[in-house]
Amino acid sequence: MVAYIQSQLTNPDEIKEILKEVEGAYTLSDGREVRTLMAYLPVKDGVCCYLEFFEKIRAEILHNFVFSCSEIEKKLGVGHGASVEKLFDKAIRKLSKHTAKGELGELILFTLLDVYFKAPKILSKVSMKTNPKMPVFGADGVHGQFHDGKFRVYFGESKLHAKFKPAATDAAKSIKSAKEKYEDEFDLLDSFMDFPGINDEVESVLLELLNPFSEEDLSETIYSPCFIGFSDLELISSSSTEEEFVEKYEKIACEYIEHFFDKVENQDMSIDETALLMLPFSCVDDLVDGFIASVGIER
Repeated sequence: MVAYIQSQLTNPDEIKEILKEVEGAYTLSDGREVRTLMAYLPVKDGVCCYLEFFEKIRAEILHNFVFSCSEIEKKLGVGHGASVEKLFDKAIRKLSKHTAKGELGELILFTLLDVYFKAPKILSKVSMKTNPKMPVFGADGVHGQFHDGKFRVYFGESKLHAKFKPAATDAAKSIKSAKEKYEDEFDLLDSFMDFPGINDEVESVLLELLNPFSEEDLSETIYSPCFIGFSDLELISSSSTEEEFVEKYEKIACEYIEHFFDKVENQDMSIDETALLMLPFSCVDDLVDGFIASVGIER
């Protein structure tokens, strides 16, 4: 069996220079280890720098987030310089100002899972939208990865919120709900599964693994990573250097990580079923407005 799925984004090292990671493992106060990703954008003189990230979204991330790998390969295979711009323009038509906040959260979730978890998107829900003003239903991101020789389906959840703790509480409930409705996602995968390097043999194996009537233990098949982006002006504005910011970020993250996994367990889920991906911003609303303006969402 194939034990590796190729990532979709082709420039992960460049993205990591902009969307950075605080390295290190985290252990809960009771000694249990949990999987976390403390991401951040460059901070200088008390300002969180969004511009480079928005440029990277325009250049590569947006169309990869919206469309399936097969469609992207087909369009780019035309072989002329306007192909990427046409893909970008088509991607923009799938978005609206009404849904931009949720979709930016989903886009960041997509990027972090692809770049840092090496778990590419296997279902492109945004591309299926017929009305750009309607949100995506179910899991916010459906990704996949071989883990210890077995295939995992990632039902990702994303939240962009002014405060971390209310977002974590809501996210835990959403994770539980998405997992309980796994058959809806599996039905979509049965019809629309798509990822880099897929072939008939691999697809056949994965569809059998994802058969809702099989005897496969779903706790081993479904994993639920959660991205929470939150506002923390004090954290960022009080940091004159990136080093100072990271030091302060690590301190507040301890409390937030404990809170998130406590809420997960309150939903009768294991801490081993999920990972927390977090990213602070000066102001989430300003971030969303900047995203809308930068990529040119008009509707």
